[in-house]
Amino acid sequence: MKIAIFTETYYPYISGVVTHIDTLRRGLLSAGHEVLIVTTNPKARTHYLKDGVLYCPSVSIKKIYGAGVTTPINIKRFNFVKDFNPDIIHIHTEFSIGLFGLGCARKLKKPLVYTLHTMYDDYLFYVASNEKMQKLMAPGAHFYLKSIARRATEIIVPSPKVIKFLERCKVMRHINIVQNTLDLSDFLVHNIPLPDIEDARTKLGLKPDDISMLFVGRLGQEKSNDILINFFANKCASNDKLKLFIIGDGPEMMKLKKLAVANKVADRVFFLGRVDHDKLPPYFQCCDLFATASLSETYSISVLEAMASGLYVLQRLDIYNKAQISQGENGDFFVTSEDFDNLVQEFIDKTPAQRATLRNTVTKSTQRYGCKEFASAILNVYERAIAKYNNQ
Repeated sequence: MKIAIFTETYYPYISGVVTHIDTLRRGLLSAGHEVLIVTTNPKARTHYLKDGVLYCPSVSIKKIYGAGVTTPINIKRFNFVKDFNPDIIHIHTEFSIGLFGLGCARKLKKPLVYTLHTMYDDYLFYVASNEKMQKLMAPGAHFYLKSIARRATEIIVPSPKVIKFLERCKVMRHINIVQNTLDLSDFLVHNIPLPDIEDARTKLGLKPDDISMLFVGRLGQEKSNDILINFFANKCASNDKLKLFIIGDGPEMMKLKKLAVANKVADRVFFLGRVDHDKLPPYFQCCDLFATASLSETYSISVLEAMASGLYVLQRLDIYNKAQISQGENGDFFVTSEDFDNLVQEFIDKTPAQRATLRNTVTKSTQRYGCKEFASAILNVYERAIAKYNNQ
């Protein structure tokens, strides 16, 4: 099968969507299929094809690093896709490249699969500064997403939470749930050279008796890292061995640094900035816990990576995204600062042997997430879409 995948961002930029698409691409290739990725590159001056990826010139969106927008109609770009002659078109975005994918599907008479990754109600603040304006814009955003979904032969979402969101957008049709996954082997401790882990510990300045927490992700308002820092600061007041490491970049970076200073924890909250994805595993291995206060996740890739690394996850309760955590096995939930304090204290009170056992248990819990199984689930949707399209 020949599959054309359309995405606004791809490597060298890093995000959960990029990791998701790369995992899918590698799974499809290993199963013997042909894949063309169509994406933007703000640094490109012309369209060019490299290693199965068609990079398209675009304008960078500064608020969202790595993202670019381009024209949804381009003859040269269309001819690249036409020459590839895909059996199916799979869009992972609703904007410029996604709209181009819609046009390709219509022009080439190909079935279209649409994966919705983002709960856009949680991102309206990027275009509307106040809550009143966001509420006014929400119906328009819902109508726009409904119009995209209406044109798709099949729809894929990563969790029931996204189905609820599509229902709010009045999308009433069959929707396939395929949970996010990735090749987790790079994050398993036995696949990471010990010198790399020791080097990371040195860079982080960790001492043997420190308790370290990690967050990895984009530093945007939707990730609620201000809540994480506030809760962490409250717990720090009674334990000076706690440290929080934040990996990622984004528009909230300076605001969060100022918040750490205001909370008098600037010496225990460390902002490491953007780290290349292949350099992340040693940092996960250095830490004890993974913490996130985000309510905008739809099966978080970073949480999967943390669990593969053996990190017990402290996740702010999101009733529509609870399924990712097996409470007491690989993580737990907090709502209040007191909840957060209690979960951290429970970990602190464990013996080294108990922590090692817990780490192994958390890692084993991720064995149900397989790259091969993920690609197979997506291929089932592709085959259903082709059959449905041909029947219609």
